[in-house]
Amino acid sequence: MTDDKKESIEHLLRAWGEKPYRVEQVNHGIYRELVSHFSGITSLPIDLREKLEKEKIAFSVIRPVKSIRSADGNTEKTLFETEDKKRIESVLMRHIGRKTVCVSSQIGCPAGCVFCATGKMGITRNLTAREIVEQVLFWNRILKEEWVKETGEKWKPTNPPHGVRVRNIVFMGMGEPLLNYENVLSAVKTFNDPKKFNIGVRHITISTVGVIPGIERLTEENLPVHLALSLHAATNDLRSELVPMNKAFPLRKLMDAVDRFSARSGRRIFYEYVVLDGKNNREEDGEALGKLLSRRLAHVNFIPYNVNPECGKDLRKPDIESIRRMQNILMKYGVPSTVRMTMGDEMAAACGQLANKSDEEDE
Repeated sequence: MTDDKKESIEHLLRAWGEKPYRVEQVNHGIYRELVSHFSGITSLPIDLREKLEKEKIAFSVIRPVKSIRSADGNTEKTLFETEDKKRIESVLMRHIGRKTVCVSSQIGCPAGCVFCATGKMGITRNLTAREIVEQVLFWNRILKEEWVKETGEKWKPTNPPHGVRVRNIVFMGMGEPLLNYENVLSAVKTFNDPKKFNIGVRHITISTVGVIPGIERLTEENLPVHLALSLHAATNDLRSELVPMNKAFPLRKLMDAVDRFSARSGRRIFYEYVVLDGKNNREEDGEALGKLLSRRLAHVNFIPYNVNPECGKDLRKPDIESIRRMQNILMKYGVPSTVRMTMGDEMAAACGQLANKSDEEDE
């Protein structure tokens, strides 16, 4: 749980006159022991545990409604319901030696990218920092339960096995993170807290379609998170067609802001490029992309379009040969690139597919 002002457990315990170390005990129980209710924090006196259980403040502000897992078992998506009956999605990706969670930052998204199912939802509201953090807490509890069941060993909250906890977080779920700046930054600080998640900021990636004021604020934070820019086109006109928010934050000014972040942080920028057949995978598109990034500290992630019925029939998945051609063009300009391995596309958990399709489904 996060320290969300008056709703936080820390605020509540202080109001009750409890000693500061009680807050540390609660945080250790929640973030390190990964308990699922107040009564499980056995370091607290029984009467305080009972008092917390009876208090109106909820142990969790999101609840899992439905989970689905890919056929290979590597990707799992969960639909959550918030206290105001809204729904969000979060995805766990199980890589060898590490676990990555893709978190949502808003209910819906205002960006309206033409290839993104989430963008078709529009925006309902921002998620609180606590709602963001609890997505990762949920997955840590799942990983803990799996490990204990598989090994039969006792959980080690101070030094759990490296591969059993979430070690990487990407803000690439539902929403535009930099339009929920304060809550996203609060969540990042909670993830980084050594007494809570203890995830290094270099293992946290914030993705944006290019909200210049947010990039400028992040630059001033001097917080070396990874920045991923959802680029998708290397010319202003085409980008405005694919990413409507480009009209508010045009490409030239956007790249200036990204350059300042890169110079200040010393970090390579990851450029996300959803490849749409016949739209942005032509030879001239590759040339424009190479010229745009040739003198920048950049890495391009090509993402084959994941088909979304909500986005219309005129958008098509590209063949891998066209992506390889674009990679060869970038090599000429000295720009490194990769093709992102698609995880979870058969369960609508891949890039651009997260959408609130289950509002009316029962648990």
